[in-house]
Amino acid sequence: MKYIEQIKSYLLAFLVLLSIVLTLMIWNYKPEYTVIEEAQVDEIMIGDTKQLQDILKPYRLLYRQEDQFYGTVSNDVIQSVYDKLSTWDAHEVDLINSNLSDEQMNKMLRENNRLTLFFNEEVPLQVFSGILPFNEREVPDANFTRLIIDWSEVLSNNQLQLLFLNTKKRILLRSTIDISNSMQFMEEIVDPIKEYQAYFEVERESLLSLYVAQEAMESIQYTYFMDKTSPDLYKNILFGDLGIVKRSTDNTREEKYNDGTSVMTVDTQNHILNYVYPQAESIAPIPSATLLSDSFNFINDHGGFTADYRFSSMNVGKHVTEYQLFIQGYPIYSSITTSRIITTWGENRIYRYRRPYYSIDNEIRSFRTTKQLPSGDEVIEYLKNMKDQPFDEIDEIIVGYSLVQDIKKGIFLLEPSWFIISNNVWTRILPEQLGGANDGLE
Repeated sequence: MKYIEQIKSYLLAFLVLLSIVLTLMIWNYKPEYTVIEEAQVDEIMIGDTKQLQDILKPYRLLYRQEDQFYGTVSNDVIQSVYDKLSTWDAHEVDLINSNLSDEQMNKMLRENNRLTLFFNEEVPLQVFSGILPFNEREVPDANFTRLIIDWSEVLSNNQLQLLFLNTKKRILLRSTIDISNSMQFMEEIVDPIKEYQAYFEVERESLLSLYVAQEAMESIQYTYFMDKTSPDLYKNILFGDLGIVKRSTDNTREEKYNDGTSVMTVDTQNHILNYVYPQAESIAPIPSATLLSDSFNFINDHGGFTADYRFSSMNVGKHVTEYQLFIQGYPIYSSITTSRIITTWGENRIYRYRRPYYSIDNEIRSFRTTKQLPSGDEVIEYLKNMKDQPFDEIDEIIVGYSLVQDIKKGIFLLEPSWFIISNNVWTRILPEQLGGANDGLE
């Protein structure tokens, strides 16, 4: 019994020592974690992604030199101008006038030594700063429809003047650019001017002028195979849970995909799909710059700009943004199918998405023919004599392509024509009617 107390003391000391050892082991223990690799999700792409400058393209460049207008729609020339813009730093933007008259705006384009970029819709300056850098911390919340580059003093002070003109809101903003090599600018941008087509101004009383090509034009008629992207690719992009998506066919030309909350309708004859997610509908205000950026990013993230699509229209109140299909610098229009991508933005996501799912990239070159289009003079004379289309309601007169389908042969025909644009609605002028008849629109 006399050793019991000693045994208790040894046992207590052992337990204390064990406790200390275990505590130190816990403190210093470093488990070997297994690296959990994230599951690889295959990104679905319809086509290649585009740069912002590919989508924010003007539909015309108009030059003024020695009291003569010259114009071009050449993609190469537009790209050359954009390449220059991307290397410049624009100085502070100042508001010059907020109540311009039509005559004041017309006069601005008549000034010699100026290049004007024509855009179909108001371009937010904050978005355009992705093409033309500004040295301001905050780019003004303003839009423009025409960008005028004035080079009248570039040789004397190496400086260009930029005029941001909004013909819809009658606003003019101005900035300047210092360039390092004025001679290079003249050689690359100005000297080729007289190689472009001569244009003339069509003045209208108390209205913006129209600008049309002076001489008769030769244009190519193209024929393409009907290449289509499978609607299933868009289904995989637009629906979250593919396991619950149901496909149904109402008739021989329409298919529907439905997951209970959203619907994608496919017109298989005209190659149009329309996706709607009703729960995202929203009337909350969206700034124009945000609306355009969100729309562009949504389409671009899945390579949806499958051809030369350009920003063409925007309804800020309804959250709608449209992109027009172009080929060889000319817009494509169709009375049967659609040649526009249209998005309606909702609450932090897409609400409606309407677009073609055909592609224009497989030409039948042996079918290519050259057509002679009437001159701008002939077109203007014809339009002034029309009874059912007031001349003062025309917003623009342009050359474009009419897209026609031949379903039996499985081809698209692109026929060059003159078009008038009024309130964002195109109307084709039939070449054979330009002799003086008044029923030449379709």
